[in-house]
Amino acid sequence: MGMRPPQGLPSLSKRNRVLLVIALIFAALLLMGPRLINTYTDWLWFREVGFTNVFTTVLVTRLLLFVAVGVVVGLIVWGALLLAYRWRPVFVPVDGPNDPVARYRTTVISRMGLFSIGIPVVIGLFAGLVAQSSWITVQMFLNGGEFGIADPEFGLDVGFYAFDLPFYRFVLNWLFVSILLAFIASLLTHYIFGGIRFGGREGGTFTTAARVQLAVLAGTFVLLKAVAYWLDRYSLLSSSRKEPTFTGASFTDINAVLPAKLILLAIAVICAGAFFAAIVLKDLRIPAMATALLVLSSVLVGAAWPLVVEQFSVRPNAAEKESPYIERNIAATRQAYGITDENIEYQDYPGYAEAGVSPRDVPADVTTIANTRLLDPNVLSRTFTQQQQLKNFYGFPPSLDIDRYTIDGEVQDFVVAARELSPRSLTGNQTDWINRHTVYTHGNGL
Repeated sequence: MGMRPPQGLPSLSKRNRVLLVIALIFAALLLMGPRLINTYTDWLWFREVGFTNVFTTVLVTRLLLFVAVGVVVGLIVWGALLLAYRWRPVFVPVDGPNDPVARYRTTVISRMGLFSIGIPVVIGLFAGLVAQSSWITVQMFLNGGEFGIADPEFGLDVGFYAFDLPFYRFVLNWLFVSILLAFIASLLTHYIFGGIRFGGREGGTFTTAARVQLAVLAGTFVLLKAVAYWLDRYSLLSSSRKEPTFTGASFTDINAVLPAKLILLAIAVICAGAFFAAIVLKDLRIPAMATALLVLSSVLVGAAWPLVVEQFSVRPNAAEKESPYIERNIAATRQAYGITDENIEYQDYPGYAEAGVSPRDVPADVTTIANTRLLDPNVLSRTFTQQQQLKNFYGFPPSLDIDRYTIDGEVQDFVVAARELSPRSLTGNQTDWINRHTVYTHGNGL
């Protein structure tokens, strides 16, 4: 008895196709219309102020970035789909007349142009649209320079961190996206055309073509991860681990995280080699174990070890441990603001405003003493809350203001603040729509 050939997915009628095209055009107008109007408005404004070259530079950079990233990502995905399709098995076993994979296979074959070209084009368009927003990163890389100041850890010019490193990160991230999408596309293609089959005694089988292609893509992805670990070293100099105390590399970053990145880099290279070795060894257990090693090392070496160093080595003696790195932060801040020693002139202050005036004469100057600020507006917010809150749903800003008022003919300083409504402090029925929009809508006094 003959087996009924697998049926493809139902096709759209002519009327539904027309409606689909109209809907797509309408959606494109909704998405692109406001953007085109805003672009034209910006052009008019830049032309009015005489800076059309700035507008055209931004526009051309966005367009080139859209095309470059879209083409690269689309070509990588297209190449993966093409290779997976060409290396498909000649004879594909079908698991009965109701095999769901056979239906999808029939649909793909009947619409080969749509799937082989349409999918990479759509992915490339989305990638280009996302990438074009990073035009500033590209322009900074192309037009950046050097500051003439080397960082104290790696000895690189500060311009590398301001202009080059963000661009390298940008390129690396899109390579990650491209390889990941190519891997997914290859995996699905091999599965649909029988290169990968799940079930049976062995749990799953791979054809040689499927194993080679997926191993190469996975190995490339892990190699990119190794490059990411290398770049992570430089990003440590802008670490926020110790904020708000200081910004930049701390003791833990340099003595724990930095060695951990190098260890993870070496493990990532070994893991990539395991994937490439699977091409010849025909055994996927080796790259699987290498991947498990990389994941476990990322948790233990990359995350747990720095936490241990921070908790048991730095915190008990933070002043001594962090002192060199705080000095680096202070030196970099002074360089940034141009207040280094060569730019500052120091003068000795004699200690007295006028000859013959002693500290005992200061209290007699009533005007000066009356205007001496005794209260810090940055630390009084809690005191204001305790003494002037009135209701639980009122509050004061973290930093208060200083104002001057004339009292009895004399100008005096006062710490002032508006008693504002704090919506997060509302509880119970205070949070219903009527109370939020008609009762609890404003503060209460100064």
